[in-house]
This record gives sequence, structure tokens and C-alpha cells, in this order.
Amino acid sequence: MVVFSVKVMARRAFSQSGFLAFEKRWAELQKEAKRELEAAGPKRPELQKEISARFFAEVARLDLWFEEQLVDINKRYTPVRYNPIAYNYLTLDSPTSDSEGIKEYLHFHRHGEALRVTQTKDAQGDLDAWDKISRKERDIRILAFGKGPIVPFQEDLVQRQLLQIVICYESERLTSEELAQCFDKYCACGKQNHDADSLRKMRDRFEAELQAGQADQSKG
Repeated sequence: MVVFSVKVMARRAFSQSGFLAFEKRWAELQKEAKRELEAAGPKRPELQKEISARFFAEVARLDLWFEEQLVDINKRYTPVRYNPIAYNYLTLDSPTSDSEGIKEYLHFHRHGEALRVTQTKDAQGDLDAWDKISRKERDIRILAFGKGPIVPFQEDLVQRQLLQIVICYESERLTSEELAQCFDKYCACGKQNHDADSLRKMRDRFEAELQAGQADQSKG
């Protein structure tokens, strides 16, 4: 039997109920906002702004709760070993505004490439890079002005978030079967039974994207 309390940060850092509460609340907020925006329709911009404002207020409350949990985790588990590749597309070594952090996050999950990598290519005249930046800015504008939900990413974002935590904090690499068991227990995507081979392929793609970003950063 796999003991996830040893291998996965989620079990070590949060109680089971606490971790699930965070993931499920985040998933609920996104679903509620999408449903309300679709019901409001594009011809009611004021209502859309009101819905977006409520969504971001709830996200801020959830973020505050999460930060409080991280403080507690830091006290109880310092030092926590982690794999720095997991979040290497975010700027973590210098102060960054929330808006810039959101741009980095959206860009990576939309295009599978760190924003700084795309910006470097754009500066060299790469037209594909310019298209990627433009697409990211369109997503940002849709969200900022409450113009409705953005087009979903190619892969399930809730699953990718949990996978990212696993990559970051596992003390030894989970097998495909162990990963599926972990997702069955902790993932808030709504699936009851996760396919081990599908998760393996998702992890391979995700790690390839992260490793490519690390290689480009090393060159710079």
C-alpha cells in the first residue's frame, strides 16, 4: 500500500480535509463564476463586472487562508525539500506584482512556455512568440474587464495544479499507479477514477515544458 504521507506534500503539509477544502473551493469558485458569466451574457457588462468583482474578492479570501496555512506549514516543517523545477516559470527570486505573476501563470499554462522565454524570442523578431504574447494579453483583458471566461487550457487546470504540487514535493518519484491513487484521493477535478497512463503522459508533457524553460533560463 502506498503511504502518500511520506511521498506527497499535500498529506504532509495539510490535513486531508484542509487540502481538499482548498482545491474544492477553488474549483467551485471557477465553476460558479463561469456559470454566472454565461447566464449574464455579453449584453450586460455591468453585471459581468459585478460577477468578476465577487469572484476576485472570494479568490482573495481563499488566498489569505492559503497564506495562513503556509505560515503554519513553514513553522512545522522547515526546511521542506522541494524540486525547484516545478515552478520555474514564475519569477520567485525578486519582488513581482500580482498582475505580473498572473501573466506568467496564464502564459505558461496557455502555451507551455515561460513568459520570459517567449519575450526573449519576441525580442529577436520571432512572430510565433509575438502571437503567444498577444494571446496572453487577450486573456488578461477578458479577465480584467469581465468580458466572460477565457478559452479553457488544453489540459485540466485542476489536475495540472495537483500534479505540480506532486512534482515539487514528492520525496521519491511516484509510479503511474501511485500517481493515479494520489489523484483519486486528492484531486478536485470531479473524476472518481483517474487513468494511470493518461496521468503519466500528462506528467511527461508537463515536465518537458518545465525542463525546456529551465534549459532556456540556463542559456540566458
